[in-house]
Amino acid sequence: MTASHEARARQARVLVAELAARLMAEHGLRDYAVAKRKAARQLGLPEGHGMPSNEEIDAALVERQALFEPEEQADLLVALRAQAREVMVVFARFEPALTGAVASGAVSEHSLIELEISEDASKDFEQFLVNREIPFKVQDRGGRMAYLIYAEPADVQVRMLTRDARHSHSPRLSLERLEKLIAETTP
Repeated sequence: MTASHEARARQARVLVAELAARLMAEHGLRDYAVAKRKAARQLGLPEGHGMPSNEEIDAALVERQALFEPEEQADLLVALRAQAREVMVVFARFEPALTGAVASGAVSEHSLIELEISEDASKDFEQFLVNREIPFKVQDRGGRMAYLIYAEPADVQVRMLTRDARHSHSPRLSLERLEKLIAETTP
């Protein structure tokens, strides 16, 4: 691969990441793969080849929000992390981990609070929701079960993961780590 070809490929990754971030922020797309495909299509690039990582899209989203809506983005992140903390306290016995946009800081007005709990706890978790009359909807997320819990200001998605699947590259925050992060960022 020549240096100029590598430079063009790098530039294409950056363009796709920036456009995917914009689509996620402005249109509420939550699925990185869909955002990447749409961005590549709009840019006239082949889908799937040399696409940016989810982390690159998160970084582009953070940059975009900091440029166009710095105060609103900071306030939204504080509010969503506070809500995530409250939800994690309620679900503490299931040892939830915060993931996704609220964990990484790449939030938009369309962001969900995303939690992961062990798949072994799914029946207990569902019974917990029923007993507390917490309205939810069961979803299939790529072959894995998830619960969508309707809340304000953001809905909460709780995914069931096997212990092996918990070793992803995306940020995962325990309640303790989230509380430390909130304390560090609160004036």
